[in-house]
Amino acid sequence: MIECSLRQMEEYGSLLPNWSEGKKSGIYLGSNYVYPMYGIQCWAVGVYVDVEYDKYKEQGLSDEEIVRQCVEFLNTPPPRKKYQKKKPVPTFGTLDKMPHLFRFKRDEDGTYIEMTLMTNQRKNKNFWGIGLIGGGAGIVARKRGRPKKVSTL
Repeated sequence: MIECSLRQMEEYGSLLPNWSEGKKSGIYLGSNYVYPMYGIQCWAVGVYVDVEYDKYKEQGLSDEEIVRQCVEFLNTPPPRKKYQKKKPVPTFGTLDKMPHLFRFKRDEDGTYIEMTLMTNQRKNKNFWGIGLIGGGAGIVARKRGRPKKVSTL
């Protein structure tokens, strides 16, 4: 497993830096994805992952292997506390083994991976927003009862 960490981001990115009330690790995405059970059992999250790319590339790992092992590291739950009853769960929910999209980028802080991951948690305190039910369309209310009479004059 490759050790990595999620970069902290503001809610609106760099567009409105003063409006944000803190930083979180990612943001729920509201687009429609062609993915099994999307919007019902899994939701898309956009994240930036800090990783020592050059170090692992010299070891002969491919980009896909670096990303897969990094997601595997993010899926490991924190260590169990002393006398803890509940089994620890992963901090960011159970992430899919391979991200939907990923690309490597560089900036003044170093190399990072821009990823779209699928998580099984609709609401997570570490991500901005909330996962929409049924994809990007949101909740659609179902009409009940008889239809109204239409007068034909």
